[in-house]
Amino acid sequence: MLETKEIPPTIEVAGWMALPIGLMWSASFLCTMYGTSYPMLSMLSTALGIVSIYTLYKQLTNYRRLYPSVSWLHILRLSFVTCLLAGLLTDAVQYAYFLWLDGGRLHSLLGTAMQSEGYRELWQKMMPEANLDDVQKIVQSMTVKDIVLQLTFYNILLALPVSLIAALPVRSPQKGKDLNNKS
Repeated sequence: MLETKEIPPTIEVAGWMALPIGLMWSASFLCTMYGTSYPMLSMLSTALGIVSIYTLYKQLTNYRRLYPSVSWLHILRLSFVTCLLAGLLTDAVQYAYFLWLDGGRLHSLLGTAMQSEGYRELWQKMMPEANLDDVQKIVQSMTVKDIVLQLTFYNILLALPVSLIAALPVRSPQKGKDLNNKS
């Protein structure tokens, strides 16, 4: 006879699942920041993002195997909370990076990009009513706190689609496979 296991609190499980995902996202962020100087790091950044989604999917699948009675909405909620916690870990790494490692590098890269003629033309086509010099002054005056707040908001917005992509293919375990594995 199959006994049902007590389902642990979502936040507890999500905390453990978020650790590897958050570490991959943090590494992806760092690879992106240094990817302007080293193009291979930029490619690694993209690969880490894709692998993190697959890792979350595998974690959710294993969780559903352990607790087959949970609904798909529970899996989606677990996935979303995991992504929010992973984003929180990433926010901490981003804050540390901008506080201690960046040293104004982002500002100089953005300033150089905004000075290029191609960027100016593209900006004028996309937003003809905006003054690029004013935008550049605003970007150059952003503090570490402002940058991290923007990235935190971005991470929160990104949590829902990523959690949905990871949770969508998670299905209930097939009873035949579970019975074969138990014997």
